[in-house]
Amino acid sequence: METLLKSKRPPVIPLLGAPGVQLSRTTFRENLSNPEVQFKTLALLLERFQPDGMFPMMDLTVEAEALGLKIDFPENANPSVRQHPIKDREAFDSLKRNLKPLSGRMPLFIEVVKKMKQNFSVLIGGYVIGPFTLAGELAGVEDFLEMLITDPSLAKEILSFTTDFLTRYAEELFSAGADVVAILDPTSVTLSPKFFNEFSAPYVKEMAERLRKPLILHICGDTNHLLEAMAETGAVGLSLDSMVDLREAAERVPENIVLIGNLDPVNVFLRATPEIVERRTRELVERMIGVENFILSSGCDIPIEAPLENISAFMRAGRG
Repeated sequence: METLLKSKRPPVIPLLGAPGVQLSRTTFRENLSNPEVQFKTLALLLERFQPDGMFPMMDLTVEAEALGLKIDFPENANPSVRQHPIKDREAFDSLKRNLKPLSGRMPLFIEVVKKMKQNFSVLIGGYVIGPFTLAGELAGVEDFLEMLITDPSLAKEILSFTTDFLTRYAEELFSAGADVVAILDPTSVTLSPKFFNEFSAPYVKEMAERLRKPLILHICGDTNHLLEAMAETGAVGLSLDSMVDLREAAERVPENIVLIGNLDPVNVFLRATPEIVERRTRELVERMIGVENFILSSGCDIPIEAPLENISAFMRAGRG
């Protein structure tokens, strides 16, 4: 990323993936189930839009499925976790006994990253879910949040487990050729700064210390209350959603932390016209003039139905 940031304009790396099914004429499920199909779709996206970096398709169920949880897998929408069975220590111990490393569709995404590295000449990223969000999938978000108060020792045991599991997966993504791995931890947005510093940040920091490779931390939603704490996790970059004013964030975050974002994926990329997308993109770029630690992107994953003309308008304006 350091090389990209030395260019005359901000790097442009939208969180593409799902809209590519419009180019490959495939279903989202096909792309999340077959590495050849997904790579073909990503290659078409790269050819069409020429971003400065590419990530695989975003799927927040990969790791939960690999741990044995049941997944609902619609044809053209994001999959979701159907059951959240880890309600007590007995269920947690059973999960650990039956653990199979790198199972489910994890090898699929490792293969996609390997193909991207071999064939693309841009920055290559990978995704892992965040330790806190994976713990929420295992126990159910509401139940896990309650566990932070009623049984914090068990909550921390689960978090230590998810951290180790995800670190091993991230290691494989880096070995496959990823230049950077983004940790997707949306559930952490529900935490107060105090609880974030106790139950989320330490586990991201542990991943950073063990991997010693570039990590990006992405938390969806309004993370204004967490910015300083996010910047202290060891992540080299923060991917921020559209609710955060990036210029103000630049004044609160050290200059060595890259700020990534943050046009609204829904109200801009999905619902606006190309003219509005182009205008909003120019406004963001102009607002960030003088901020050297800035990568222009979407605030989160761009929806599958987003018009391709809107992505073209974003890229055109972003390149100046």
